[in-house]
Amino acid sequence: MSRPRAQLAGTDLAEALRYHASGLDAQFAAVNLLIEHGVFLGRSAFRDEFVRVARTYPGCAWPHSAHIRWGAAVTALDQHRLACSSSEADILRIAASLGGNTPVRLRRVLGLLDDTNITRVTDAIIIANCSRTYHWPTEGRS
Repeated sequence: MSRPRAQLAGTDLAEALRYHASGLDAQFAAVNLLIEHGVFLGRSAFRDEFVRVARTYPGCAWPHSAHIRWGAAVTALDQHRLACSSSEADILRIAASLGGNTPVRLRRVLGLLDDTNITRVTDAIIIANCSRTYHWPTEGRS
């Protein structure tokens, strides 16, 4: 039996992930961190294995909802089945910790991130702490 594949990419996938996480600050922060990082969601192999997409109810402003299988993604990292750099892995681990309640050792993951990624991580923490509201574009939505 084959797994259902993520049929969305780019902006449509980002909107579907944010829609699913809306109202859940830590989950929203995690999704936003992965979107802003821009690496994993751009890889079809990652989307196919770790992203699940579903249609929303008729008449909903967002036609799709999507979620990331955080635990499965971290398990793949731990088993060396997910090809990525160490800083990419660190971003995924931090996002999974926020969004999927998977443990992360901050001392291990914060040492190699560049300034751009540290800014992304701190922005995610601020969002998860309910300290800032993040709005995404809604043009063309009813």
